[in-house]
Amino acid sequence: MWGTWAIPCLILTSIAGPWPRGVNAQATAINSKVLRLRKNITIREAGCSEGLYRGSTFCCQPCPPGTRKEGDCKSQEGKPDCAHCQEGEEFTDKEHFSDKCRRCGICDGEQGLEVERNCTPTQNTKCRCKPNFFCNVSECEHCTPCTTCEHGILENCTPTSNTKCREGSSSKLLWFCVLIPILMSALICWWMLRWRRNKKNEDPGYIASTTEMMPINYADIDLSKYITSIVEQMTITQVREFVRKNGINEAKIDEIKNDNLQDTAEQKVQLLRNWYQLHGRRDAYCNLIRGLRKANLCALAERIQEMIQRDITS
Repeated sequence: MWGTWAIPCLILTSIAGPWPRGVNAQATAINSKVLRLRKNITIREAGCSEGLYRGSTFCCQPCPPGTRKEGDCKSQEGKPDCAHCQEGEEFTDKEHFSDKCRRCGICDGEQGLEVERNCTPTQNTKCRCKPNFFCNVSECEHCTPCTTCEHGILENCTPTSNTKCREGSSSKLLWFCVLIPILMSALICWWMLRWRRNKKNEDPGYIASTTEMMPINYADIDLSKYITSIVEQMTITQVREFVRKNGINEAKIDEIKNDNLQDTAEQKVQLLRNWYQLHGRRDAYCNLIRGLRKANLCALAERIQEMIQRDITS
């Protein structure tokens, strides 16, 4: 009712000029009521019932688990267009309004984990400790190798607890006499191995010969489909050091870490994927192998080389 004659009054005001003080005060009060009425109508229109979301025009139902939103609904409280999550790659386990599925988790073998249940469109990957590994916390990011007992076992190692060993009766002096020669031998072997690796890395002919052995088409290998397999061979520290020395700045490394604080496997994937996007496809494979060798990770470089060569030749 207020809105019906308030607008004509305002038009008359603009034509006739200022009204007397009493009439002007009444018009102001009318305008205030009209504005409050319009505000209430707008609030009612913008709000949706519980469990619905505001689309571009209507209030819509959520997408079911295993799907993502592809388009808003076409009628009030209707169903939106939902597309299935990619099998084995993505999932959603609840009703939601997002246009993206969540990435499936990775069971990192370097951290002592293996797959207990594969990822499906409606549930994430479930991991467990590998045999002879254990983890005694609820949210397990890595498993610890079970202790090997020298003097007998009191309790066997389980997926959630370490082995309990019997205490030995050997004297400390005997242990000292046994350990010193072992430690000295290990130290000498480590020093010799490091010296040989440094010599190889300092010799330009060594790297050149390795590159020459690669087939010509290795320069154009698409590493994007191997990134997940490559990072499974590497620790998070090795990945960070590699990308840091090959163009990824500290700010980007910290951003990826903070976005995936509880998932080191996803951190490794995102770090290497960012490096690959920055580097480009050309010579990325050769530079990856060469960079790992320069970091004294020759064994790791050979494992990755063998994995990719085996896939290409099969």
